[in-house]
Amino acid sequence: MDRKILSTRTLLLGPLCLITLTAIAGVLMPKRALANDEMQIKGTFTVAYSGTPNAGGVSFCGGKALDIAVEAHGSGYSTLGPLSFSLHKTLEATGPLMHGCLVLTAPEGDTLIAIYDGTEGPQNANNFGDGAITLIFTGGTGRFRDAKGNANMTAVFSNFYPANSFAGGTTAPLQGVAFYSVDGTVSLE
Repeated sequence: MDRKILSTRTLLLGPLCLITLTAIAGVLMPKRALANDEMQIKGTFTVAYSGTPNAGGVSFCGGKALDIAVEAHGSGYSTLGPLSFSLHKTLEATGPLMHGCLVLTAPEGDTLIAIYDGTEGPQNANNFGDGAITLIFTGGTGRFRDAKGNANMTAVFSNFYPANSFAGGTTAPLQGVAFYSVDGTVSLE
């Protein structure tokens, strides 16, 4: 008789434990793993860039073909983990406007894509300038597929040897380094 009671308890206890463990796992699951959830993106990136006169009239992400075409690559770390940074943009030679496409790539290859719109400030006597950028996330691949959201980005940049570049009258590209800080939200739909 005791064996029959023990067997019935075991049969009832097994499913109850499974239900309890499933409930605990649901509560402890990171929020960013849930669909339709908004997650924060904060991070910093260091990039090197090169710019040339936009003689071909290229534009990126539906923007206007501004005076200078810039390509930038680098990496950094964010609340989404480590990400590489790839930017193609155009900017005004004498004005503050910038527009382009940004792709952030995780080590496993998932990409987060954003439209990059901003303004840059004047450079100081030591050749440092700053910028204010708005990112609009438009999608991606892998875990960032169908991503939406936006972020504010600030930049500090410096051009290397501008007198030896097209800005100084030669045909060499303008090169430099930029430091970006990003703060915003991404929603995975």
